Amino acid sequence: MGYMFGLSPCYGCKVPFTYNVDRVPSIVVNGVREPLCADCVARANELRKKNGHPLIVPLPGAYEPEDDGDGREDA
Repeated sequence: MGYMFGLSPCYGCKVPFTYNVDRVPSIVVNGVREPLCADCVARANELRKKNGHPLIVPLPGAYEPEDDGDGREDA
């Protein structure tokens, strides 16, 4: 069994972090999905709330590795 995760800098703060590539909150920049870390989502949500916009709600497991689903058990 293995796990998959993405590793790259957050688009907002540029600090590297790991995430589930299918679940991480992101923004589209020039047609490319760019991931946002939990700290940047929290900062964005403060502004969104203040301005009456809906909050960004990360999907469960957004910042956790995902089982690779190969069905094998490593010894």
